[in-house]
Amino acid sequence: MNAPFQNPFDHAAAADDAWHWRLLAQLISDIRAEGSVSRRLQLRLAELAGELGLAGLALNHDAASVGPDRLPVAVGGAAIGTLDWEGAGLDGRPDNDATLVLLVAHILGLSLANDRLAGQVAHQQGMHVDLAAAAEIQRKLLPDAPAGSFPVFGLNRPARTVSGDFFDYFSRADGIIPFALGDVSGKGIDAALLMVKTASLFRCLARSITDPAELLTRLNAEVYETASRGKFVTMVAGLYYPKTGRVCFANAGHEPPLFRDRDRHYQSFEADEPPLGILSDIDFQSTEICLDGGELYIFSDGLTEFCYGGQEQLGADGLTHLLESMPERAAAERVEAMLHALDGAGWEARDDLTVLTIDDGWTPGKQ
Repeated sequence: MNAPFQNPFDHAAAADDAWHWRLLAQLISDIRAEGSVSRRLQLRLAELAGELGLAGLALNHDAASVGPDRLPVAVGGAAIGTLDWEGAGLDGRPDNDATLVLLVAHILGLSLANDRLAGQVAHQQGMHVDLAAAAEIQRKLLPDAPAGSFPVFGLNRPARTVSGDFFDYFSRADGIIPFALGDVSGKGIDAALLMVKTASLFRCLARSITDPAELLTRLNAEVYETASRGKFVTMVAGLYYPKTGRVCFANAGHEPPLFRDRDRHYQSFEADEPPLGILSDIDFQSTEICLDGGELYIFSDGLTEFCYGGQEQLGADGLTHLLESMPERAAAERVEAMLHALDGAGWEARDDLTVLTIDDGWTPGKQ
């Protein structure tokens, strides 16, 4: 758009016949009224062809077309179409006729460029609506915080409109609380759809399955069978028993969960199995720990990859130090305070960020 071009209006003095100016004014009026290359504009070109004694005059959107009966339609020096005519052509015609056609080609170029820009804007607006709808669906899949105190807390911050992360937890009739946190590879709609599917399957299966290893095995088979090529899901899923403080979980290639005991000692649990969807047959293993009034933190890599100054990452050690620097509060309040501290200290999230905590100190009789 910055390339110099010769303004065809510099030759307008030659177009002194009233009908030239009348048609030109009507053409400009049509473009202003319609805002695009409309049918009325095409009819105006037919009228112009008749005045010039041509068999036809039409706008061709294919800039690659070449020939003696075509005039390039360009904006900013870039051809975006042609003005085609049928008949004897413009050679030998009066200068004002040729100038008028040049002016028409220039005006049509601006109109055609506006058409394309409007189409791009409409497409972007449509994508924005689709993404907003997908984001709303994702938000509805996340669990609502139960009224009053509850031992499990989750938080999700998408890096974009839609997120590839998810978490879930709910209370079963037997008092057990299934929980999960997952991170889908990639971004955009494909990742969001896989996230929705995995989260929905988890909630369905976790209502009856009592072994997290079996749960991930079932999920893996489904994800491997149906996910797009190259897509996978890292995930921690487990069961929390509030009466005893016991937690049983399995890890499919996800960030190591972090256990903080009552004496403020930390222990992490590395994943021994790959993410969901990579291999068809995986033998997942369950890990069991007793929180005994402690806390379990499960998070996506968006937390440990928080960046400072575009280079330094928070990392697992930085997360531990940051947690220790927070006042002694319930785990949920500590997480929110930690993120608030990061936001206010110049740190920047580069990816979807999701955290799920289990605070066994909440359970009655353990405070």
